Amino acid sequence: MTVGLLTTNYNTYELSTKCIENCLRFADDTIDKFVVVDDCSNEKFDVEFDNVTLIRNVENKGLVKSLNVGLAALDTDLVILFDSDAWPLEKYIERTKAYFRDNPKVGIAAYEIENAEGQPTAVFEPEPDAMSVVLGQKLHKYYQSKFNKNPKLITVYTCAMVIRKEVLQEIGGFDENYDWLELDHDICMRAIRKGWHIGVMPIKAFHKGSGTPQLVSKRLIRFYKNRVMLLKKFNKYPLGPLLNMIIIGRLSIEYVFINVLGRFKYSEEVRKDKAYSRSKLISLFVNGTI
Repeated sequence: MTVGLLTTNYNTYELSTKCIENCLRFADDTIDKFVVVDDCSNEKFDVEFDNVTLIRNVENKGLVKSLNVGLAALDTDLVILFDSDAWPLEKYIERTKAYFRDNPKVGIAAYEIENAEGQPTAVFEPEPDAMSVVLGQKLHKYYQSKFNKNPKLITVYTCAMVIRKEVLQEIGGFDENYDWLELDHDICMRAIRKGWHIGVMPIKAFHKGSGTPQLVSKRLIRFYKNRVMLLKKFNKYPLGPLLNMIIIGRLSIEYVFINVLGRFKYSEEVRKDKAYSRSKLISLFVNGTI
């Protein structure tokens, strides 16, 4: 069973270097090919490791397309993906191979993750459904914790993910219609619909998880755009016009709350950002953009 390793870099030289160093340090068996895709970084990025292939995008393509560039350069039985701010914390190659040999129905699996404080953090969640946009993110998280503790179908995150070659041959790479939100849910959901299982391996990895700096409003708007697109793709957004009306109603209530009681709860900058996101989302749902 051959193993390929893929990570991407965009202006994260120090983190990417740590990722590469630790992937090599904890490799207890052969990495048949190690690919790093630099997404046209502004800062200098050189790979000074033996047996690591650096691919440089001539223009900034974004995470999803960069991952597909890397996948196209690999032809191994397993492909291990690490974000630039993620890496293994223990020997992992032999145990990864053993896991996939022992679980032939598993097509995609994630490592167990620890955060910067050394605490375990989520590596999977229940397969997304319409409730995630009907209830809103915070209320939906509470709903899941109370009523969906043992989901039948899960999706795992790309920060520390392993994919079988057969899965990629059946479903292709990452869907480039998304930005970097929902790409992990989408590839897992496509694999599930081809009969593959999704798993979590008892192998520890680290993920800093700082995320891309951006206003909360921009991230929220991007979440709704990508999530609704995902749900529609997999026919999990039934009675769309009715759901849109319910979502608009909830967002309108939130907008009023933010502009009235929010004046006493949030700073003016935070309040305006929250109000803008609700106003913009209402407009996008009303005019059919989402």
